[in-house]
Amino acid sequence: MSANGSVITDWKRLWQLVSGIHHETPESTVREELLNVSKELQDGVLQFRKRNASNVKLEDLLKEKKQQKLLPFTQNLQELLDLESQQCWEILCYYLTNEYRGSASSLAAHISSESNMSKLLDDIWGYYTLERMIVLKIVKNLLLFYKIPNHPYHEQYKEILNKITLPKLRDSYLNQLEQLINEYPPNQLANGEFFDYHTRLVVWSEGNAREINEVLHILLLICEHLPFELKHIEKLFNCFRQHTFGRQQSYLDMSKPLHNELMTRLAYSETMLLLKCIDLSDTATNLARNIIDALDKDITRMYYNPENGPLLLGWMLLKVRFTKAIEDPETFLPCQLLGKRAIDLRCFEYLHNLLTSSMFKDDSLVSRIVRKTVYNMLTQMCNFFDADGSCARHPYIYKLLSELLSWPTLAKEFCADEEKGVRSLFNTLLETFPVDFVHLSNLADALTKAGMTNFIKSQLETLPIYTDLYDECKYPLRAINEEDYILTADVQPFAHLDFIIPARSTAVIMSRPEGYCVHFRTSLNYFVVLHHEINCLLAETVQNQGDWSQNERVKRINAGLQYLQSVLQRSKSLNEITAEMVHPTEMCIDLLNKFKAVPQPPVEMLANCLNVCTMLLPLVDAEIYARVIHLHILPAITNETLDNYEDYASGICFDSRIVGTYLVDVEKKLERYDFLNAYLGFLRTYTKLQRKNFFKIEIPGLIFLLREVFPHMHAWGFQSETERHKIYTEIMGFVCDILDTVTSLCDKNEPINAEKQFLRDICIYSLSNMENGMVLLRFVALGNAYLQHTMEMESNWMIQQSHGIVLLVRLAMRILMQLLRLKTTTQKTIELSPLEALIYTQPKQRDTLRIIPVVTSYMSNIFDRWLPILSCRLLRRIALEFNMSLLACLDMEPDQIRLTFLQRLPDELESDSLKIAILELVEACIEKQPGVTEAFFKVIAAQEKRFLGKEVGVQIADSILTFLEDYLEAVAKDPKTVEHTLPSKIMNIFHSLWKNGMQSLVEDLTKRPKFWSQLCNPLFSTLGENARVYTQLLNILSIEIFSTPANGNSELKDVVLCFFEAANFEKWLNYVFNMPKTPAADPYRAVELFTEDVPEWLCRLAAFKSFLIILLKKQPHFVEVPTKQLKKLAEQTLVTLVDRAEFIEDLRPFIVLSELYLFVLLSFKLSYTDSPQEDTEMLKQVLKLLSRLSSCYEDLHVRAKEACLAFTIKCADLLAAELLNDSDSALNFLYSVVSIICTELQTLENSARVEKQSKQELENLQQTSSNSLVLSFNLLKTVASIFHDAGPGNWDLPFIVNKVFQRLLSCARSILQLYSKQNLTVELLDVLIVFAKGNCSAEFLHCDVGDYLWLKLLPPKDLLQTNFAALGQAQSDESNWTVQKWWPIYTRGITLVTILFEKHRHYFVKHALQFVGIHEEYLVDSLLLAKQTLEPKAMELIKSTTTLVSHLVEFETLWRLEHSQSLFNLMRAVQVLMGHAISMFHQPKNLKCLIAGRNLQLDILADIERPGFTDEVISAFNNLTEIITLSVQCLLRFSPKLLDLICAPEFLVSKWEPMFEIHFGAPKMNETAITLTFGTVLSIVGVFTKVLNLQGHGFHEVPLNVLPSTAGDGTSTSQVGGTTALARSQRQFSKSVSITSVSSANCPPNELLSNLDGELCLLALEHILMLAASQSMLALKNPYLPAREKQIVRREISTELLTYHEFVRKKVLIDHREHREMWYRRKHGMVHMELGNSSAAGGKSTTTNSAATVKSSSSAAAQSTGRRHSSDLRVNVVRRLYLQQEHNRQIQQSTPQPAAFDMSRVISPIGATERGHGAQQQQQPTAISSTPQLSRPPLRRQGEPTQLGGEVKRNYGGDSTVEQVEDDDVEVVEEIQYFPPEEPTYTPLSYVQLVEEDYLHFMSNLFTVICQSD
Repeated sequence: MSANGSVITDWKRLWQLVSGIHHETPESTVREELLNVSKELQDGVLQFRKRNASNVKLEDLLKEKKQQKLLPFTQNLQELLDLESQQCWEILCYYLTNEYRGSASSLAAHISSESNMSKLLDDIWGYYTLERMIVLKIVKNLLLFYKIPNHPYHEQYKEILNKITLPKLRDSYLNQLEQLINEYPPNQLANGEFFDYHTRLVVWSEGNAREINEVLHILLLICEHLPFELKHIEKLFNCFRQHTFGRQQSYLDMSKPLHNELMTRLAYSETMLLLKCIDLSDTATNLARNIIDALDKDITRMYYNPENGPLLLGWMLLKVRFTKAIEDPETFLPCQLLGKRAIDLRCFEYLHNLLTSSMFKDDSLVSRIVRKTVYNMLTQMCNFFDADGSCARHPYIYKLLSELLSWPTLAKEFCADEEKGVRSLFNTLLETFPVDFVHLSNLADALTKAGMTNFIKSQLETLPIYTDLYDECKYPLRAINEEDYILTADVQPFAHLDFIIPARSTAVIMSRPEGYCVHFRTSLNYFVVLHHEINCLLAETVQNQGDWSQNERVKRINAGLQYLQSVLQRSKSLNEITAEMVHPTEMCIDLLNKFKAVPQPPVEMLANCLNVCTMLLPLVDAEIYARVIHLHILPAITNETLDNYEDYASGICFDSRIVGTYLVDVEKKLERYDFLNAYLGFLRTYTKLQRKNFFKIEIPGLIFLLREVFPHMHAWGFQSETERHKIYTEIMGFVCDILDTVTSLCDKNEPINAEKQFLRDICIYSLSNMENGMVLLRFVALGNAYLQHTMEMESNWMIQQSHGIVLLVRLAMRILMQLLRLKTTTQKTIELSPLEALIYTQPKQRDTLRIIPVVTSYMSNIFDRWLPILSCRLLRRIALEFNMSLLACLDMEPDQIRLTFLQRLPDELESDSLKIAILELVEACIEKQPGVTEAFFKVIAAQEKRFLGKEVGVQIADSILTFLEDYLEAVAKDPKTVEHTLPSKIMNIFHSLWKNGMQSLVEDLTKRPKFWSQLCNPLFSTLGENARVYTQLLNILSIEIFSTPANGNSELKDVVLCFFEAANFEKWLNYVFNMPKTPAADPYRAVELFTEDVPEWLCRLAAFKSFLIILLKKQPHFVEVPTKQLKKLAEQTLVTLVDRAEFIEDLRPFIVLSELYLFVLLSFKLSYTDSPQEDTEMLKQVLKLLSRLSSCYEDLHVRAKEACLAFTIKCADLLAAELLNDSDSALNFLYSVVSIICTELQTLENSARVEKQSKQELENLQQTSSNSLVLSFNLLKTVASIFHDAGPGNWDLPFIVNKVFQRLLSCARSILQLYSKQNLTVELLDVLIVFAKGNCSAEFLHCDVGDYLWLKLLPPKDLLQTNFAALGQAQSDESNWTVQKWWPIYTRGITLVTILFEKHRHYFVKHALQFVGIHEEYLVDSLLLAKQTLEPKAMELIKSTTTLVSHLVEFETLWRLEHSQSLFNLMRAVQVLMGHAISMFHQPKNLKCLIAGRNLQLDILADIERPGFTDEVISAFNNLTEIITLSVQCLLRFSPKLLDLICAPEFLVSKWEPMFEIHFGAPKMNETAITLTFGTVLSIVGVFTKVLNLQGHGFHEVPLNVLPSTAGDGTSTSQVGGTTALARSQRQFSKSVSITSVSSANCPPNELLSNLDGELCLLALEHILMLAASQSMLALKNPYLPAREKQIVRREISTELLTYHEFVRKKVLIDHREHREMWYRRKHGMVHMELGNSSAAGGKSTTTNSAATVKSSSSAAAQSTGRRHSSDLRVNVVRRLYLQQEHNRQIQQSTPQPAAFDMSRVISPIGATERGHGAQQQQQPTAISSTPQLSRPPLRRQGEPTQLGGEVKRNYGGDSTVEQVEDDDVEVVEEIQYFPPEEPTYTPLSYVQLVEEDYLHFMSNLFTVICQSD
């Protein structure tokens, strides 16, 4: 914070700018900023002036600022800070602007009362003390680095210090030190006028101590660069004495750890500053003497406190160096006394503690100065006093030396000085080895850690002297002189080791504290001694039963193992391990094995053994792993076969073994955790090797740490907090390794090992629970204020690597981010885990952690550059995963949010990493957090609550729109800008806005001119390789095109048109289709997962596909895609598809390409090819593609399968002509298709088998898409339709070779009963039906269809529990069969049987009858289903069943023999069905209820009232009409033929059973009625007649047959028929009815009848009339029927058919008004048949030749009229009637006849011959034709085109052709010759031209005669 006058600026920001660790600030900026505050830097904390330093009153200042409401609070703040008014106000403003994170309402609450102010006052006080500390830290930084060339700003630092000058800086900071030491608290605080004043006094004292310590370090640095003079040293000494070297602190308590630490630090710093001041060079003799003269008396009296020891030692050395005291015994005696006092005060232990304190443990310049000062003291001491090695006897001197030599600079100096200084201490150790084994080991360990490995290792491998306690028995010596001895014999001091001291070796015996020692001059290897020590310890194991940790040998081995560990850690290969090192290394395993189970184990030694193993892991991991595992000391899982990770995470089958035992029994008690640390090191080292022994090492280790250690460590005792932090760091680092490894594998698309996934799941599950989650969140929730307070205690703010509590916070945030990201892998429910519940707590709830506000507070952290970045990233993850308002949890005003985040974006000095994190947060909020998004985009700036008023003078941060606008301008100038990181992140925001439908947020931008051209400018520039921006632009264009109306944005249309310009589009095609062929980890992975881990080229391809598809669907309304470009796209896509089909290592692009090609194909009305050559080329490519697909079809992703099948169907249609013309291509195509189909069928059958075996519907099977199967079936249908009629003769060869028909039937059998496959079953049965209709249907005869399907078509077991036809009254179960779901399947099964029977008649009749026998019950139920429902599906089932029965009755004789009961039951059901169908025409309300289904009455009423229901009723009436027709066809088989009744000379009534009861009147709904009545049947005649009347049905004399001589006249007929059909289609409602019968009075409304299918009604009317006539005449001919009943029949028929007769009179009779004779008929022509054999033969040939003509012409007529003539009886009847009339007319001319038509008289023998011939005809089987013969049911369904031949049928159900008619006529002529002579000669028969109305005319006449004749 700088001060210009009384104005304070932001020091925190200045620290970030000039420190060099947060920003890459330009050097000029650093220079400028520092020069601006040079005066303030010199003044230090003196710039903050006291309250009475100025005359400005706070009241006047606030009045001027118009902030009087803040006056009470600001006054309290001023009293607390003791600052003058202007500076106090500035401090408050800076805090509220930069630090305060609450809302405006919470601030108002804080300042509302005295009690509420306390927390806010403390926070501002903390901010102020940090600002003061930062001033000192900046000055310290200048002094630290201005001479360090590696620092980026050392030149600027030097310039500033040169401006200030070091002397001025020294004087200023000496004054500051004096002022701080003498400073008193603010008066009000000292007087106890504040709430909780004592606590605040303590806080003030703590801050004061920290500032004193920092000033001491600054003075220490100044002293390094500019030695102090005497007056400065005197001033320092007086200041230190004034507060007794920091011991006198008024409000600090020495018993409290923090206060003890502060006071100790002051003592350390002041002691070292004085020692540095007297560490003079050899040339400063005068200064030294002056110092001695001035301070000697005072310093020699200081021998009471520990800090006096080093000072006395330094003072002694100063006097010895500069007063020649060593030469004068009298002068030297006081110096000896000083040294003795120093030793008594344990000065070396104090200096060791000083050097190892956290303040000087780092590698900063301050620490180096301190270490160098101490090293100089030791050097001087050794130079003066260690000639005899006596210095080595002082306690702690070797520990101190080891600490000093562990730093590289001092270690190098030590190794360079061989003759002087502390090297004498090392030489002493060499002389006493191995007696003093520990100290030499410690020193070697220190030098190794400092990088002097080779030096110390070479020294230890050739030690010059072997020393041991003298033993006469062990060492036989002979004296040479008084001091030297000689060994008289070889001695082997180490048992079992090959080390021998040879005879004649010289030796010296010296007295030492341990006793007399003998020193042999012989070479010795250190590791041999270590080997010996381990051997001895192993030998002592059995005998020693004490505390092993106190064993002296254990301590020696500990020291040796620590050195061994350091050496191995720095070994790069096994070659660096010498032979002597091998044995101690391997014996670590023996030590672990021997001591692991002793009662009081030497835990530290065992930990060192494990550490040695850890260091060997990188070199020989397999061997170490095997040995350590066999020791059974590491945690382990005893059962590796548990089902799920929850069991493992819960500790089931887990044993912590020795590690856990030591932790509980030893380490917690000692509060040292050596073995736990060793295990953590082993675990992490082995994990990094990635050897994948997860169940042996990683998983047990993770369970142990997360169950036994991590959640409980906060309650353990530790000797130092550093060790606690270290263990936390290792555990959290291990967790990060696990989560990061899995994440990195996902990013690289590499498959995750199942065990590694198990490890990850255990980790996520364990950390998500309450215990671990709470520990994790406690670290995250420490908050920035706590970290700032902690950093104030830190000496070095410039450390490069985070450590301590800051590192733990970072690790916790990283783990939390990963947990939130990966939680879905273990979360089985949508409920929040305990961890999430703790995070997602809104401020209104009880929330002590306040995670989200605390994470936000890290944005202002100035000590760690990664914390703000992690804060943004964690907030982003929370925003994405949080299903509630992040804005509410932030508890910040919108302007605060913008200030906190967005103000960093325009700052050029801010790091790009932080800007990227902020932009990613904005993107995430757009996706999931609308509240924060509104704050970022400043949506409601006018209405939002403002936290900061204008009076504050702070510029409110702009919205994100400002930066988006800058981006557009930059891209417009240089499109390549988008390839940089920051612009790409801004592009992500644009993309996210459109993706989430929030374009309105940038509406101001989109309305600007040239917005789209600017935004899309990169699309038309040079396209970069891996820039995601192009994909995003395509997505944005796609969304905008989709949502833009046809007359939308013209600029957008221009951009799209520019895209499709030839040059741009070709460039884009090449760019998009440039796909690398690199293998993917999961080549079949779904492409929906377009996340950051998907390659950019693949995302671009998918976006390109989506863009084109949307554009094609919007054309031509939006823009018209040029056909040329579209054609080029199709061609290139097909070529690329063929190419990519071979690369199965990554099939993801194939998915996208296949879908793209499909949509491009569909966009063309026909094919995109323009010539046969192009068609041929396209066919070649498609065949090549299909060939490759068929070979790898199983490996394709389901989307690729679906797209490929779809475009194969389309291509088959487009290339049908080419396929039919080229048989080779056709067969290749068919073979590929059949291969694909067989694969799909096999997959279907396998899944069905698995489902059956599991006896339940597996979830994965249910989730599998069945679209590919459906498309496969449609492909089969397409192939069948193409090749059935015009394909090559052997087109079905691939189907036969691959047994496709058997496969289809087998699949049908497999899936028919499976509920999950019901839709597939329907599709599969449709395929079977298609093939059954075609010319391949004969194949089914060889497939045993009945064996496959008949039993499987029985209803599923779930339905057999209830009535098959019953409706589900309750809501249908979505997972179980219901009858409604079974109906479509059963309908198709029946249809298949019907079609096969139609095609193959005699060959299939037994199979059909077998089906009927098996399904009798369900067929009956199907027929009777009409009484329960007439839903569309039920109606189809009823029709299909009736159709089957109507066909089977032709084989009634065989049926009766095979299964008479089913015949009887089905015919009864048909009667009931027919009666019910007729009754529906009279009860339309009941019909509506049945159509709606049997639901609640209210539901029925609502259903009936809905729009479109009338159409359903009309459709139902049409279906009922068909059902009636089919039922009549069935019943006609069991009713006498009209010809027999009319023409037979003798008719046996007893052969026939009457079907109709003699009952008249409207039909009633009677559930028990199973017979028909005359009234019921005749009533429907009136209804159908009424329909024809309402529709104005007219007859146009459409010929029914073609006369031989006029065969060509059929062409004109078709035109007439077409006109008629058109006329009928344009029906008008008509209410004119001539006569209404009694029965038809209760008809449906005329509006419904007017819209029925007139043709169906006419057909039904003809059939009904035939049946009614047959049954009426049967009744009248019955001699046993009473005359009265016969009279009733005549009378009622006459009455009921009045409407019909009137209809015939008006519509059929020509000129009916002039001709009253109903018998009159217009003649349409006839051709006589010639008699005789030759004539017969000629006639036969003529007829045969005309058969084709008859077919062609009549079919045209039939199609135009929509009538089904092939199955009508009326043609034969009318022709015979005409013959009889001609015969009768001739007789009447010769003999007068009565007026009545006598039915009893024999007119003609036609009946007899007809009957005989008909029987013969029935026995003649129909030949199976190899040519296509697509027959179909006799009744036409709605919407189906008729496909009728023109044959004239003799029988109503027969298939006799014209040739048979002709043969019959010849027989008739021959029969005439045998008539009695009294009969007149019969004239030759003739062909008569018949028309369709002749039949109605005939029936009208017949019923007239029936009613009039007796």
